[in-house]
Amino acid sequence: MIQKVLRHAVKSWVPVLLLLALPLLAGAAEVQFPVPSYTPEELAKVREWEKTWVGKKVDAKNIDQVAQFLPEGFVSIFKNQDRWAAPPDGFSFLISAYKPAGVTPGMIEATKKWAPLVKTDANGKITNYAEIAGVPFPSPKTGLEVAYNYECNTRGDTYHSRWVSPVINPRTHADRLAEQEFTEMFFFHRVDVDPKPAYAEKDNSKGYFRTELMHMWYPPEMLNSRLLQIRYIDDQKDDDSYLYYKQFRRIRRISTSERTNAIDGTDQIYDDAYQWDSHVRYNTYKLLGRKDLLVPRHTDCTKVVRVEGQGFPSNLNFERCNVYVVEATSTVKGYIYSKRMWYVDPETYFITWQEMWDKNGKYWKIMEQITNDEKNANGDMRNFFSGLLIFDFIRDHAGWSNQLLKELSVPTIKPDIFTTNNLQKTY
Repeated sequence: MIQKVLRHAVKSWVPVLLLLALPLLAGAAEVQFPVPSYTPEELAKVREWEKTWVGKKVDAKNIDQVAQFLPEGFVSIFKNQDRWAAPPDGFSFLISAYKPAGVTPGMIEATKKWAPLVKTDANGKITNYAEIAGVPFPSPKTGLEVAYNYECNTRGDTYHSRWVSPVINPRTHADRLAEQEFTEMFFFHRVDVDPKPAYAEKDNSKGYFRTELMHMWYPPEMLNSRLLQIRYIDDQKDDDSYLYYKQFRRIRRISTSERTNAIDGTDQIYDDAYQWDSHVRYNTYKLLGRKDLLVPRHTDCTKVVRVEGQGFPSNLNFERCNVYVVEATSTVKGYIYSKRMWYVDPETYFITWQEMWDKNGKYWKIMEQITNDEKNANGDMRNFFSGLLIFDFIRDHAGWSNQLLKELSVPTIKPDIFTTNNLQKTY
């Protein structure tokens, strides 16, 4: 009799125990990262398309044949080449084969460790933001999740780079030269450089999330001026920005309201850096789906050719990539853009293309982030910025940025250089 009761009890509890175990079993499943841009079936179709197009030059004569894979504004540049000071042989680019983007072992390990532990509230906001690293949502389901993935790309944790970034006036065939040097450090979400995943509180008592120091070399009137930008892990706390203007030898604090000002006469505002450089909370996000686009994400910009005043350079390589399409709408009243359209690489979570509309809903700008796989200080390959293109369709301006120097995951970059005292360093 006792054995019969025990058998009945065990049998009745088995379904309950299985239900209780389901979350544990689900949590035990290994996170898949990086998630390739294409499934094997999708990639097979892309490879068939590449048999016709890889190695082929795209120009004004055949741009319509690939227009479905490009933003409309970019196609218009090829159809109105005189407006953008095309060279005698016209604008063109080359099609290259898709290949996965470089992702470091540190990013892969951190994502697999921390993504299952991410906690969110009813609105999708990450509630344990200071405790994680890597990509929080390897298979994002919402626009907000894509935005978080973008923000958590720490670009190697630390880097040092130098850019030549002329502002181009195609109407006068002239460049206004600008050159800047950047040093950046992330204090949280670190995956490649110790300490990981974050600096201890005793070494980051002010709660910095990210700091950046920009040194200006050109134009001449800005020589040796420097800009310090500080973002906090507390997303309710606004950024701190300080400009040391060398001619006056004074430090001026830049208010949050000035982030919509143009940077040093360029066609970028402060919020445009890296395609988006502000808090996630300042936008609402709508995931519109996926789209195949041609993206220059394996391009060596040392081979790019461009003469003064030319709006679009020659020798860029574009490959197909199935990107996330996210509509970002500002929550800030009177913001300079009515909306932004992000096209986000699902392997790197860089914004590859971006389109912007002004307050009145008029198509205003398009920005294209050019990337390449680069070796970091650990000897690992990772996808990183190599150039940037901007087209301003209202003012008929263009912008081109090309890196002269890049050092990724530099362990010798330390927090003590990101201070207002260091802004006044003598040169």
